[in-house]
Amino acid sequence: MLKEAAAVRFVLLHYHFFKNAGSTIEEILANSFFENYARLDTEDFDGAVSQQELVAFLNRYPRMKAVSSHQFRYPVPQERGFIFFDVCFLRDPIDRIRSMYDYFREKPVPGEPASDLAREQSIGGFIAGLVEHHAYRVSNAQVNLLANGIVNDPPVESDLIRATEVMLKTSFLGVVDCFQESLIAGQHFLRPVFPNLALAQQPVNVSGGLEGAMNVRIEKFRRDCDADVFAELVRLNALDSELVNRARAEVRRRFSLVPDGPVRLRQLQETVTSRTSA
Repeated sequence: MLKEAAAVRFVLLHYHFFKNAGSTIEEILANSFFENYARLDTEDFDGAVSQQELVAFLNRYPRMKAVSSHQFRYPVPQERGFIFFDVCFLRDPIDRIRSMYDYFREKPVPGEPASDLAREQSIGGFIAGLVEHHAYRVSNAQVNLLANGIVNDPPVESDLIRATEVMLKTSFLGVVDCFQESLIAGQHFLRPVFPNLALAQQPVNVSGGLEGAMNVRIEKFRRDCDADVFAELVRLNALDSELVNRARAEVRRRFSLVPDGPVRLRQLQETVTSRTSA
């Protein structure tokens, strides 16, 4: 029995949803696990890493403790000899879509429809083009990823129910606009298994900021768009907005259970600020 227990590997999987502060989480993982951390993506922007591919990768690297991928798909794998813990951050859907435009303007992905639109259009034209021709990319994407593992048909209320169930079970849950509270709570509950999570990393690959001023960014975004198009974008993301509201409440609940949570939060904020200033 003890030999079997010792053979079980604990592995942290980062579900890197596009434009959800994932690069900063990757920096945390890289500075926590060093050579025992890796990224795992296919060359296809819309590709997926299957459970079989993940397990094969881990078997090739028996010391690997954390893996990040844009292309992991829920549900969390179940495999004999492994116990997987998931890290997943969500974001206000409108702020996320605004950040997509900034990203594709800076780092084009040739052949990706959203990237091509961003290169050719103002932000208002970018949103109008996506809403008219590629609505599935800007319609409750996070609900779809949690509930169905893919972004395809527009989700319905039953998808929100499944997405909420997955969200509540997430080992390390985060929301971008309460980023540091998410980190403190996630570290606390994973500490028995992963005691060396190094949270105090500077934000990486940030388009418009992680915390604070979100409402200001969204208001400017609204003014830059046609009123009817923006209203349709909000309608298309009603389920995502509700999911993120529920995730915020869950993050705050978890944070409230952390002993000395406010003290740890203040220390984290001070450390990150000092490193950023330096």
